[in-house]
Amino acid sequence: MKMEHHALITVPVAAGTYYFTGSWFYTAISVFLGFLVDFDHVFDYIREEKRFDFKDMFIKSYLGDFKKLYVVFHAFEYIPIVWIIAFFINNYTFAIVFTVSYLAHMIPDQLTNNVKPFGYFFIYRLIKNFSMKETFYFPEGVEPGFIRKRQN
Repeated sequence: MKMEHHALITVPVAAGTYYFTGSWFYTAISVFLGFLVDFDHVFDYIREEKRFDFKDMFIKSYLGDFKKLYVVFHAFEYIPIVWIIAFFINNYTFAIVFTVSYLAHMIPDQLTNNVKPFGYFFIYRLIKNFSMKETFYFPEGVEPGFIRKRQN
């Protein structure tokens, strides 16, 4: 999903977080989870390209042009982990803010990024060796990197 679309979703979720909690801390967490979670694409880009080019990173991410995609901040497993931690520290507000804000990012990604049903589970990606071809849908005969190869 494009950054501006995440921003359109994150702003009302963060505003709602502030309205219900009155906390700038929880509001900042909401913004991070709704929008800045995509920072993990930077790690994947640098790992694969061995350089950093802001514009090219967005193009590569948007085209799904990675051979391996780790996106370590995109993992539904974080939700139950946060709830277990919330249980032990007795802070359910954090767990609720985390869950709502994180799902506000993850559900649109799941619905718009051609990801396979379990593609945003870290364990599934690990089992598939983080292969983008194994975790995302591509048109028949198209491999990750195909579009960029044609541009060169």
